[in-house]
Amino acid sequence: MNSKGFTVVELIASFALTMIITVFLFEVLIEVKDVFADAGTKSAIQQKFSIISKNIKNNLTSSASVQCTSENTCNINGHNLTINQSGRKVTINGQNFEMPDTVNIKSYNLNQDCYGNNCYLNIQMVLTSGNLKHDYNYDVTYYYSS
Repeated sequence: MNSKGFTVVELIASFALTMIITVFLFEVLIEVKDVFADAGTKSAIQQKFSIISKNIKNNLTSSASVQCTSENTCNINGHNLTINQSGRKVTINGQNFEMPDTVNIKSYNLNQDCYGNNCYLNIQMVLTSGNLKHDYNYDVTYYYSS
């Protein structure tokens, strides 16, 4: 016999294959969205820390005076550097640098070490965000001579 339609088995197989492909493409779309959200948040963090680093570097002259008075405050040549965990901001000489909207400062640490005239100011922060798969670690060390 010459039939011009589909059998029930062919229709079910076609529908099942279409559903498998749809679910697979949906999973790929979700994964790509997460990758872009993660990359976008990291990019926003890096842009913010680029500005913060420039401001710190401008205050650290060739012969700097740095005094860290607590775990979240240092005085650099008369300019205060403060990390405010609850406010999600870093303050340099009264100028606030807010973290991007979804980013929070989970923990931080300011360390100052000197070996003779060679001194180092180390800033460490762990940032968290709903857009990031893992915490973002910011760790930078500035060299200056005293």
